[in-house]
Amino acid sequence: MALAVVVVLPSLPPPPPPPPEQIVVAVLPSPPPPPPPARVVVVVPARVRLPGVLRVAALALIYLGFAVAWVMAAATAAEVVARRAWGEGSAPVLFLQAVMYGAVKVCVCIILAFFALVVLLLCAQCVTYVIAPVSGSTSGFKKSTFGAIRPEFTAHFFRLLRPAVLGFVVDLAFVLLAVAGLLVEMMSPHVKGSISQGEMVGSVIEDVGIFGMHATVCFLIIPALVLSVWREC
Repeated sequence: MALAVVVVLPSLPPPPPPPPEQIVVAVLPSPPPPPPPARVVVVVPARVRLPGVLRVAALALIYLGFAVAWVMAAATAAEVVARRAWGEGSAPVLFLQAVMYGAVKVCVCIILAFFALVVLLLCAQCVTYVIAPVSGSTSGFKKSTFGAIRPEFTAHFFRLLRPAVLGFVVDLAFVLLAVAGLLVEMMSPHVKGSISQGEMVGSVIEDVGIFGMHATVCFLIIPALVLSVWREC
């Protein structure tokens, strides 16, 4: 009887899978950002300092004007008293008249200088308006230039004059008294070679009105205005 030999061989392991494909990722550097647009830089030192300097100069002129007006009013009031005491052509009267005329000239010069400062301030604001488009805003110019015509400016102006209202009322009363004395003097009959009683009375009334008017300016109106400007500015 024939024998059949069966040989069982072990199964071979499956072949390993092929290695995956290698993927190479290259990171490229990002392009540099574009340069910022060119910007025009305008350096104007006067744009910051000039208006402040003009404001200080304007305040100095205002206080100087008050001082000159006080001297002028005081000289006029003293001239009335000196004329009554020592006569028309006396040395004190001539000296006080010279002081009064000099104060008037200085006051005119102060007014002209103040208007010149106002013109310079307007020119500075115009330069600011021309340069403002470079910085992209013109609101500062509009606020500083057109703010003067707003109702707040009028209210501020009357607030400055409020402390001197009583002085103005008293001064107006003395002005009317001086006008009344002048009318009495003009309406009185003139006596050749002498002064009539009506002219004398009218002259006294006129001098009292002039003295009171300038004394009110010296001791009531100007001090009130100076204090008001000092508090507000």
